Amino acid sequence: MKKNKKTEPMLPRKLELISFIEALDDGYVHDCRLAEEELPAGKIHFDRVKFENIRFSVGDWSRSEFADAVFINCDLSNADFSRAVFHRTRFENCRLLGTDFSESTIRFTRFAECRLDYAVFGFAHLSEVSFEESILRESDFYEVELKEIRFKRSQLDDANFTGTSLKQTDLSSSSFGDLQVTTDLLAGCKVSADQALLFARKMGLWIVE
Repeated sequence: MKKNKKTEPMLPRKLELISFIEALDDGYVHDCRLAEEELPAGKIHFDRVKFENIRFSVGDWSRSEFADAVFINCDLSNADFSRAVFHRTRFENCRLLGTDFSESTIRFTRFAECRLDYAVFGFAHLSEVSFEESILRESDFYEVELKEIRFKRSQLDDANFTGTSLKQTDLSSSSFGDLQVTTDLLAGCKVSADQALLFARKMGLWIVE
């Protein structure tokens, strides 16, 4: 995914640091910086917000919207973001263990040095999303619509991509001992030589050295 003004979060140079309660206005939070607090779950629209050391309460965040948002050292573990929308967002060093992104829409987003073990993306729509130096052990991408997705130097052990087309998906620099895939949907996936051997075995090929 190319980094440019269209894909990176567009935030004002200066953002006022205020509390969530002060910022919340009829389900809408915008143009501010939130830090060092726990946010109560709810259907909320965040626009041009920087989150620092924020914990998102375990609960129902479904159908929330995040546009031009940056998350730094945040904890979103086990929270329900099903059917939520993330547009031009960036996650840095965040914990997203078991986070539910099922049926969500995630566009122009980077996950850098994040923990996403057991995260659920089933039936979600991901477009131009990059997972960089992140851990996604046993994450679930069941029947996900992927478009131009990159997994850069990430760990994908036992991740599930069953029913998902991996066309235009780059796995080549990432590592995994096993991966659950639908072999008929591997065409167009970018892989390393070792990964190609693993997928060939899954297809029932006998490899002779």
